[in-house]
Amino acid sequence: MSFTITPLVMAYGPQREKSRFTFLHNFGEKIDLPYVSWLIQDAERGLNVLVDVGCSAEEYANHIKPPGESKLRHAGEEFADVINIRSLDDLLADHGLGTDDIDFIVLTHLDWDHCMNLPLFPDTKVIVQRKEWDALPPHPFIASGFAPDYRYEEMAVGGLELTEGDQQLVPGLDVLFTPGHTPGGQSIAVETPRGRYVIAGLCTIWENYFPDPEILKTAKYEVIPPGGHTDLFAAYNSVVRIRDEAGTQLLPAHHLEAFDMEPVG
Repeated sequence: MSFTITPLVMAYGPQREKSRFTFLHNFGEKIDLPYVSWLIQDAERGLNVLVDVGCSAEEYANHIKPPGESKLRHAGEEFADVINIRSLDDLLADHGLGTDDIDFIVLTHLDWDHCMNLPLFPDTKVIVQRKEWDALPPHPFIASGFAPDYRYEEMAVGGLELTEGDQQLVPGLDVLFTPGHTPGGQSIAVETPRGRYVIAGLCTIWENYFPDPEILKTAKYEVIPPGGHTDLFAAYNSVVRIRDEAGTQLLPAHHLEAFDMEPVG
């Protein structure tokens, strides 16, 4: 099979602290962070897959931001409210799809900004790594980065499927076990007409994989792990693995270029 990959950016987190993504780098710099659902399609076989489903401003306001509070405080940073771009179901409609046309969903991990739109897909199979699922509930220090318990309870009674390690989902579409940002993160390798691409399953941006050459002149490291992690060294090794497998055919989970990016394939 050969697939196309299209980023569907439904919302963004305005002016997020960049060092939250590049561990011990870029303190005080701010970035507008896209919330992306990656649409993977094989038109010839009629297969439609989503990698992550993102979060809308409504889901954020109603389920993530603490009731009665003006802002969410997460690990020392006050988050400005999520801003909608277009709803995920409208973005799918641009491609002639309804929410019930999605064959399955792969969640790279269980942070809220990757899973809060799941109620749009009540009957769709959702694939999660077993180590990610078994680590619930999250440790208190990182709990504000996860969805409310009831969102996971909804998943458990729906079409949840747990994977273990590297797996082929269908020919041309593989999951790669890439832990460290969370206990059971997974990335997605996709065969396209332009070669193999990897959608990175850690909360990262391009700079994690390809740091500023000026930094690397004196550094003893090759990549920058994500600022949020449950295992720093596992996260580092996952970033190295993704970079080595993908080269520049790499799509970070929060790819800053996704706002204006053309489909791949």
